[in-house]
Amino acid sequence: MGMGVLRQLKVAMAEVSKRCGDAIEEAIKEAYLTTDMDFLKEDVGGGTCCVAAMIHKGDLVVSNPGDCRAVLSRNGVAEDLTSDHHVSRQDERARIEALGGYVDFCHGVWRIQGSLAVSRAIGNKHLKQWVIAEPETKSLKIQPECEFFILASDRLWNKVTNQEAVDLVRPFCVDIDKPEPFSACKKVAELSSWRGSFDDISVMIIQLERLVSRPV
Repeated sequence: MGMGVLRQLKVAMAEVSKRCGDAIEEAIKEAYLTTDMDFLKEDVGGGTCCVAAMIHKGDLVVSNPGDCRAVLSRNGVAEDLTSDHHVSRQDERARIEALGGYVDFCHGVWRIQGSLAVSRAIGNKHLKQWVIAEPETKSLKIQPECEFFILASDRLWNKVTNQEAVDLVRPFCVDIDKPEPFSACKKVAELSSWRGSFDDISVMIIQLERLVSRPV
């Protein structure tokens, strides 16, 4: 994600933190849509996918448009917190076709109008009729068994499974005196690169164990 988009999303997400209950999900949606509109005003080609997480009063709230992903470690077991918005998803394909778009299988990947493989993103002005910025949002209570979660771009997940990532990260972050989340990020990124991912690989690890015992 470009720095301009990131700044816009941070400002919009600041408003989210002021709300509570069911209003949070609507506020997150507004944040993404506002960011999308600001991005489109810049008349920049292309677009970006993203994932955002907020810890609010003991709840973990995660949202994404696109195929950046959030994965939770629950006692060492990987758990999806997001669902990738790929054109191959039946519900996303149905939405696109209902709007008059078409989806085809091009070079081994399902794509919108023979072009883009994701169905939700910020930007992508030329496909905006079908590629929406509206996120899907999930909220869960942080429990003692929730150890950490990983936020990462698709270039990680294309080469590394959710469980592989959790297994690599866990020794650096769980049951040790001095956690090393940065080293863990490097490890999973290096594995993806070693397996042939040469595009940008963004990884962030957030530890949760210490948050369970006190209000957030």
